[in-house]
Amino acid sequence: MEKEEPTGLDLDELDLRIINELQDDGRKPSTEIARRLGVPRPTVARRIERLVSQKIITVGVFANSRRLGLPLHVMIQLVVEPQKHEAVVAAIVALDEVRWVGIATGPYDLLIEGVLRSNEHLQRFLLKRLGAIDGIRGMQTAHILDVPKITFDWERMRRAGEAVTTAENDQVSSSQKRTEPASPKIERGDRMEEEKES
Repeated sequence: MEKEEPTGLDLDELDLRIINELQDDGRKPSTEIARRLGVPRPTVARRIERLVSQKIITVGVFANSRRLGLPLHVMIQLVVEPQKHEAVVAAIVALDEVRWVGIATGPYDLLIEGVLRSNEHLQRFLLKRLGAIDGIRGMQTAHILDVPKITFDWERMRRAGEAVTTAENDQVSSSQKRTEPASPKIERGDRMEEEKES
């Protein structure tokens, strides 16, 4: 059985604060992080080494593909024959134009992101490279015109999820209170009639 990746429950508050310090500048020295967080530098260095080795974080360069001569940004949805799924994934992962591959649920089996030089490059990629992979039954391409937002503010996203969960729980609790039947009131006259009959 394949081992599941660790979840956020394996991280403590210091780990999250270190990640928060690195998200804007992955080259930030551990001495500066230690000073800002008020902890020893060796502790920060060990934590960063563990976070990287456990693949919780990756420190690298995120480049602007347009400025590098790759102005075409596309997302491609693929339908794949189930019995050839693994072979198709391996073939797509090996393609130089592909930056990201996701295995998905729903009407499409794979979602891939590509960056290319031109429309001609895209045409060759779709027809000659993807088209040559045995097992792909269909594809749909979306040309990304602009990216209004891309963020790595993981702490803000974690807090947003917690806020949504809290709001949903409060809403359910409030709804349950409104729908609870009221206890029946027994008037004094009704009680006296019941006592007479008994």
